Amino acid sequence: MARLALYRKWRPLTFDDVCGQDHITKALRAQVESGRVSHAYLFTGTRGTGKTTCAKILARAVCCEHPVGGNPCGECAACQAILNENALDVTEIDAASNNGVDNIREIREEAAYAPSVLKRRVYIIDEVHMLSAGAFNALLKTLEEPPEHVLFILATTELHKVPATILSRCQRYDFRRIAPEVLSARLLDIAQREGIALDAPAAALLARLGDGSMRDAISLFDRAAGGGGAVNVQTVADALGIASGETLEQVFSALLAGDAAGALRIFTDSYMAGRDVTSFFDELLNLIRDIYILKTTGLNEYLVSACAGDGEKLRSFAQSADAGTLEFFVENISDLLSRLTRTAIKRTDAEMCLVKMALRHAPAVSAPAAFAPQGRPAAQAPAPQERPHAQEKPASPAPRAPVRTEASAPQGGGEEIRGPFSQKVGGQVNSAVRVYLELTDFIPAPGRLTLAVPSEALGFMSKPDTVAVFEKAAAELGYPSVLVEEKGKKKPAHRASPGLDEIRRNAESLGVPVENKRQ
Repeated sequence: MARLALYRKWRPLTFDDVCGQDHITKALRAQVESGRVSHAYLFTGTRGTGKTTCAKILARAVCCEHPVGGNPCGECAACQAILNENALDVTEIDAASNNGVDNIREIREEAAYAPSVLKRRVYIIDEVHMLSAGAFNALLKTLEEPPEHVLFILATTELHKVPATILSRCQRYDFRRIAPEVLSARLLDIAQREGIALDAPAAALLARLGDGSMRDAISLFDRAAGGGGAVNVQTVADALGIASGETLEQVFSALLAGDAAGALRIFTDSYMAGRDVTSFFDELLNLIRDIYILKTTGLNEYLVSACAGDGEKLRSFAQSADAGTLEFFVENISDLLSRLTRTAIKRTDAEMCLVKMALRHAPAVSAPAAFAPQGRPAAQAPAPQERPHAQEKPASPAPRAPVRTEASAPQGGGEEIRGPFSQKVGGQVNSAVRVYLELTDFIPAPGRLTLAVPSEALGFMSKPDTVAVFEKAAAELGYPSVLVEEKGKKKPAHRASPGLDEIRRNAESLGVPVENKRQ
């Protein structure tokens, strides 16, 4: 006999076995026990929460010859026939593939006849929202005035697609997402019965990955246990192709330190190991979400990432990262995840996202030489007041004019102005402006603050609306006006035009003959 998947093997057989849906199973047991079962039920909720399972249990319970406390006994001929899928009076229909008017007409014709063996004729229609408009109309009359021996159980994951006329004729039960601790306990119970060694951290990780779905959690456990041997966190990560908590912590530490090379190295190792790019950034986003929640609430019960068990590490991250940085990370990863569904170069997009996030906190001295002014090494940034007055090489030796400097001008691109200025600008500008503010030189002068921005950002950073935001922030720092200009742009030198004698000497030194006459 072929091996049964664990989620099928351990499907609950009674209402008491259903996990996490006590508000529903209690009501259904009471109705069966009192004999007040309705003619139509509608079960709605996310996938894997027990809708079809409860529908099958209810079908057995109403047909059971000896129900026990509202549960089917599981031993009588009716229960055995339904369990073995041999009962002619119980029909399960997948509306996704049987959604036409003719399919529902067949049900209407059959429903008119009394059950052949069982107490009632039961129709379970799964994914009922997939029925066509004509099929819903054909079903409506039967739901409104059904024969006494007919029971309809409808199940759907998309309640908003079910017509209101159908909803009003059914008893509706909303299935909730199952809590992670309930999923974890069930996984440990199944592992014990199957003789599989499953540790608690791995069960908690599988429960979190199940996202409230019992079926998904058990299926993931089945995959992780497929290789044999004990199942731990590393086994789960290897089997499911997800990044481990340690890997995620290392990536976040590198991003926070502005270490783009380190972040790329960790991501590349994960990528070459076969980890899915989307899954990697999903997990990273969950980690950042946990850090943000821990920073704002201090509560551990809302943590869901793979690092949720390492509370001390997360708290240290929460203390090191400011809210603006976390928001910047979340925004960039969210943008990346939306693009990954449409791009064919997932690795490149992912790497650019990591570099962009790391660049936000990269130290000014570590900027690549391409961003350094000509004639100066990248590690020695020039004083900001010298940047508008680019030096030019004189044609002949001449004494250099003294350069005027401001005593209060900061060194290294106006770093002491950058932080307060960026804070005051805050969320009034888009993410692109916030990123390029980190690459902008702040040059103070009496009565004016100059923003020397990279050439590629000049277009959108000099827009009137953006400049108005800059002027407001600068005014609060004591600078009445703001000038946005291109970074590294040379200003024309003011010097006397060379005389004719000097032009002739220069030409002759280059071997160019010059006639001494006017044209």
